[in-house]
Amino acid sequence: MIIRAFVEGFLALKIPKLWGVILLCAAATAVVYGVLFAGLSWLLANTQITDLPWLETLADWGARFSALALATLLFPGIVSAVVGIFLDDIAALIEAERYPALGPGRDIPMMESLGTGLSLALWTLGLNLVFLPLYLVLFFIPPLNLVLYYAINGRLLGREYFETVALRRTSPEAVKALRTRHRGTIWLAGALTAALLTVPIVNLFAAVIGVAAMVHIFHKLTGPA
Repeated sequence: MIIRAFVEGFLALKIPKLWGVILLCAAATAVVYGVLFAGLSWLLANTQITDLPWLETLADWGARFSALALATLLFPGIVSAVVGIFLDDIAALIEAERYPALGPGRDIPMMESLGTGLSLALWTLGLNLVFLPLYLVLFFIPPLNLVLYYAINGRLLGREYFETVALRRTSPEAVKALRTRHRGTIWLAGALTAALLTVPIVNLFAAVIGVAAMVHIFHKLTGPA
C-alpha cells in the first residue's frame, strides 16, 4: 500500500495546478537553504582557530564542509517550515483530482497552517540538533546514521502530514485513534519522505510527494476510494 501510495505521489506531479505550489515551495526552500548555508559558512570560516596560515586555511575549508553538512542535516526542518504552510492546499488539490466524489474537506485557516509549519520546523530542527552528537558518532557507520536520520525525521513528518490530511475529513479524536492504530504505516511513510529529502533535486519537491502519498494512505485506511 505504501509503495503504491508513493507511486501515486510521484504521479501527482502531473497535476498542472499543483505545480504552482511545487515551484513556490522549491524556490522558497532553495533560498532559505542557500541563506542558511552561506550564514553558517561565513560564521564558521570567520572564526579564527589558529595563527598558522596553512592550518587556518585548512580549518576554513573544513568549516565550509561542516556548514554544508549541517545545512543538509537541517534541510527537513527548512522544507517543513515552507511546505507546512501549503499542506492543506496540496491535500485539497490531490483530493479534488483523485477523489472528486468526496467533495471539499474542511478548510484549515491560514494561522493554523502557519502554526503547523512552524511547529513541525521547530520540532524537526530541535530533534536533529539534539541528536547531532550521535550523528557525528555514527558518521563512519553509514547504514546506522541513515537509519537514525530517517527514523527521527520520519516520525515527525509522518505524524504531521497524516494529521493535516486526516483532520480535513474527520475529528481530532478519530485522527488520534487512527494514528495510534496505524503508527507503523505512518512512520514508514514519513521515513520514505525523509529519504526522498536526501536525494538532490528530488528533495525540492519530496515533501509534496510525501503529502500526496499520505492522502492516498489515509483514504486506503479509512474506506473505499
